[in-house]
Amino acid sequence: MSEDLKVKETILLVDDNPINLQVLFETFKESGYKLIAAKDGEKALAMAESAHPDLILLDIMMPGMDGYEVCRHLKADEGTSNIPIIFVTAMGEAADETKGLELGAVDYITKPFSPPIVQARVRTHLALKRNMVELQEAYKIIESQKERMEDELNVGREIQMNMVPLTFPPFPDRDEFSIYATLQPAREVGGDFYDFFFIDEYRLCFCIGDVSGKGVPAALFMAVTKTLIEARARNDLSTASIITHVNDELSRDNKAFMFVTLFLGILDVRTGEFLYTNGGHNPPYIKRKNGSIDILDARHGPIVGPVPGLTYKAATARLAPDDLIFLFTDGVNEAMDPSKNQFSDERLVDLLSSRVFESVEEMVQTTVDEVKQFAGEAEQSDDITLLAIQFLKAAEADTCFLLDIPIKNSVPAIGQVNSRFNALSKQHGLSDPLRRKMNVVFDELLSNIISYAYQDDQEHEIEIKIELTEEKLTVSIVDDGLPFNPLGVEAPNREIPMEERKVGGLGIHLVRSIMDKVSYQRRIDKNVLTLIKHLDNDTMQL
Repeated sequence: MSEDLKVKETILLVDDNPINLQVLFETFKESGYKLIAAKDGEKALAMAESAHPDLILLDIMMPGMDGYEVCRHLKADEGTSNIPIIFVTAMGEAADETKGLELGAVDYITKPFSPPIVQARVRTHLALKRNMVELQEAYKIIESQKERMEDELNVGREIQMNMVPLTFPPFPDRDEFSIYATLQPAREVGGDFYDFFFIDEYRLCFCIGDVSGKGVPAALFMAVTKTLIEARARNDLSTASIITHVNDELSRDNKAFMFVTLFLGILDVRTGEFLYTNGGHNPPYIKRKNGSIDILDARHGPIVGPVPGLTYKAATARLAPDDLIFLFTDGVNEAMDPSKNQFSDERLVDLLSSRVFESVEEMVQTTVDEVKQFAGEAEQSDDITLLAIQFLKAAEADTCFLLDIPIKNSVPAIGQVNSRFNALSKQHGLSDPLRRKMNVVFDELLSNIISYAYQDDQEHEIEIKIELTEEKLTVSIVDDGLPFNPLGVEAPNREIPMEERKVGGLGIHLVRSIMDKVSYQRRIDKNVLTLIKHLDNDTMQL
């Protein structure tokens, strides 16, 4: 975004506490946004009506009109109903968050918050609003020119092509993989798309989709789908969760029953392992280094969009060095020649397995050429879209070992974590003092989660991920319990007698004294606690 556009974006900060307002002002003072503030609900409504802010950060607990009532008024007013609202509040119960989201808020952040997380969420929702405004404006232009079909198609094609990455190589400073894609629209504007972007330093999200129907409605549905995927993936590392969310959003008021077939993957460029979910799309192919073809033929749910309330699943696969994954839409395998014969899956597999490709670009371009040669003089009836990724080598990170330990929410399961960590410590030369300290960390944190995070008697899964490098030990603990930031617990005052101290806080204080860094994030419906311990000669067996 240009600086001129960024300055024009206005954020309304609403909080009755001057200190909280000051914290929010400090969080965004270097952002380039225009910041305005209101100290109560009535002033917030007046400023929203007069200033038309692009986004509102809204407290809940305020005298007079609370944040829920403010949100309800804003969403009921046509002039302010489209302003994104993010609740920023100390009310961290699941019921509080559910109520806020049901009233129409786009997000819910609990205090104390991490400024970078708040900044990232604000950027995401402002970007989503900009995209939606741009799409609405584009649709108005197209609707006004319905009598001129050629103009409509040109505008629609421009929307479609501007929404996908077109610069290759897209990440010239990365040598762990190579990627190439193409989208070649048919005579009419369609709904094919592809996308790829880094979620973090090592996770590459990639997807391909095909919207039902033709023309501008399909292009707009495609644009909304792509925007929803990117917005959700920034805070969600589960492909199943992402597509489940996209399906819920697309199915709202989908009176035309439009849908999209969708394949979504998240590739760890350190290892070649990727998580994926297929929502009714063509099965991708993996071409191994030896030339063999593996078909990822599992379907994890139906087409995306027409039916609400679906829950999608996921699977994992791994690319070895020089393996390629090849994704495509049905404009490839269902391309027809003048006699109505299809190019077919069999012909595509034979092409991929029989040729040696020097690059992913050659793989994609050769496939397009073969399809067009097969079709001959026949009119192209559907978009041709292809995406290929080749895993070249592990990232130049010093990762020694990655360990994933899922456990159930039972106290005996903590022993499994300590046992596997102790084996890892012995194998990679971590010192006994560090091993014992980490056992204490696991005991404290996991026992607290198991004892207090759940309000039912159901079985839940807690996931512990351990990453060991030459320089540091990183542990993440993920649970689906009640939203709770343990870092917000006040440290116990050890200068006063034990019986006079407040209950709680000692365990997390002990953990923070052991680790070099501890951070918390509420990611969609999960608590994520990340712990880092830097390694040196004292923490390694010499």
